Amino acid sequence: MIMKTKTLALSAALALAACTHPADVSRPLTEVEDKNAHFEVKDAAAGFTVEARYSRYQFVPETSALITACRQLATARAYDEAKRRGHEIEPINDQTIRVSTGRNIINARTSCRAFVEARWKR
Repeated sequence: MIMKTKTLALSAALALAACTHPADVSRPLTEVEDKNAHFEVKDAAAGFTVEARYSRYQFVPETSALITACRQLATARAYDEAKRRGHEIEPINDQTIRVSTGRNIINARTSCRAFVEARWKR
């Protein structure tokens, strides 16, 4: 009986620990704090550049999903920055975004870095 109670309590604790909540997408990325994503924006001659660093826990590595997320984060951050500066940028082609990935097998975190160059519209 004690074993069943302990198992039930452990199961309930694990279920609660696994719960997450969705991110706030109503605000720009510059205002939302995400411990898994970090951005660096630098001015360039014809616009600016965005470097996004993103990592997340993945028990089973899904590198393609992480690459997609990293590209989307870098692109969204570029458009948010352009809007914040009051200018429009040329459309960003996914093929021009440079992405690299890595994996830490000890803590099961897959990480990526994406670099995009945003050019001002003429």
